[in-house]
Amino acid sequence: MTKDEMIARTTAYFADVDRFDTDAIMSHFAGNAVMDVPSHGTVNRGLDEIRASYERRATVVKASWHGDFVFMADEVAGRIAVRLAVKRTTKDDVYEVTDNVTIIEFTPYADGGKIARLSAWLPGRNTLK
Repeated sequence: MTKDEMIARTTAYFADVDRFDTDAIMSHFAGNAVMDVPSHGTVNRGLDEIRASYERRATVVKASWHGDFVFMADEVAGRIAVRLAVKRTTKDDVYEVTDNVTIIEFTPYADGGKIARLSAWLPGRNTLK
């Protein structure tokens, strides 16, 4: 997968997260995907656990924006790192701004180029937990 393809897929994933479209979010993940948040010690394995984390997020977060992306891609490994800003408002009307880092490993393009592993370093509260 090219750098531009990885950037496009990553940007689309974050857009779906901001729309709270759980089905669209899940369409980005491979069936045996792993999503971990090392900064909070959480690991979700497989689509059911990952879906549950986004459904929990929707009960806590009212609105979000992910942007100001800075990408570093490794086309050979099929991996991209992104530093990004996150702005969100919680259901209890608390406005939060954070600076996050996410690393995404994709399945081979022949296998759909889906997210095989997503690791996110999140300062502050983990709304996926």
